[in-house]
Amino acid sequence: MSAITPTDTKPNGPVAAAFIAAGVGCMTLGLIVVLNEAKVIPSATLDFAKNYGIGSGVGPLSGKVIISTIVFLAMWGVLGFIWRRKEVNFGRAITVAVVCLAIGFLLTFPPVFEIFAAD
Repeated sequence: MSAITPTDTKPNGPVAAAFIAAGVGCMTLGLIVVLNEAKVIPSATLDFAKNYGIGSGVGPLSGKVIISTIVFLAMWGVLGFIWRRKEVNFGRAITVAVVCLAIGFLLTFPPVFEIFAAD
């Protein structure tokens, strides 16, 4: 049995890409919530259930989540392709992902997004 050498391991770029993409997707959801509350994006535009028949029964949340999911998938695809054979600083990637996740969570918290609400 031979020992595992560094050349026997797979690069961590695709995994780091998935973590960062998840954080960016969460942050996108938070930004969309704030923009909707500020009336920059009207609720009727985000009601994919009514406009496109996707996410019936969810209302305007359907558009917010679908757009955020598309951003996640696009970011994951782009970063995953760029980093497919690369070894990246995983600690930095996790830090970026956690910061984006925290921002996204914060922006979806009612006391925060209501600050931006248009009267």
